[in-house]
Amino acid sequence: MTSSSSPSTHVASRARQYVLVFVALAVITTIEIAMTQISIPATLASVFFLAFSLAKATLVATFFMHLRDDSPIYAAIFLLPVVLVLAFSTLMLMSAGH
Repeated sequence: MTSSSSPSTHVASRARQYVLVFVALAVITTIEIAMTQISIPATLASVFFLAFSLAKATLVATFFMHLRDDSPIYAAIFLLPVVLVLAFSTLMLMSAGH
């Protein structure tokens, strides 16, 4: 926070960020729901759903769990299992295709 900004400006800025994150989460969820209504190959759908899940988990962890303001080690501790699950899921999808 700079010396020229007031605490109320800072709070309004944070509130605006939370609303934008909420809107982004709602848009991603709407896309996921819409994807269930169209016909796409299951493997491709799985890849999209994994990517959307990672995006949503990242947004929630960064903003609502306040990892953005913490030490980077906490973010690494939280994100490592997410990355590993995505890596193993990708390997499973690739091996299922053979």
